[in-house]
Amino acid sequence: MKKTNISKFIKGLLLSLSALIVGFCAISFPFQLFDTLTPREMRIVFISEIVIYFATAMIFLLIKESKQEKRQKKQQKRESLEKQQINFQEIIDSYNIAA
Repeated sequence: MKKTNISKFIKGLLLSLSALIVGFCAISFPFQLFDTLTPREMRIVFISEIVIYFATAMIFLLIKESKQEKRQKKQQKRESLEKQQINFQEIIDSYNIAA
């Protein structure tokens, strides 16, 4: 295996492991509090947990969207440069024919 493949594998493994641990803690946390909190406090915990999940999802969507926009801009720039190069080559060819 190449060095980059190994580092990607380790990075993916650590990310998956940390996601499992955080997910387990986030799900088990409210169940730990059932006996100690009042129903009103449990509602507050439940609502705050939903807000945190929603915010996390929105952050991931924004990151994905920004990467996609960057990719599209890069593609548009590449296409523009290719068109300019073709136009420049046509000008040179027409000059050589005329001369």
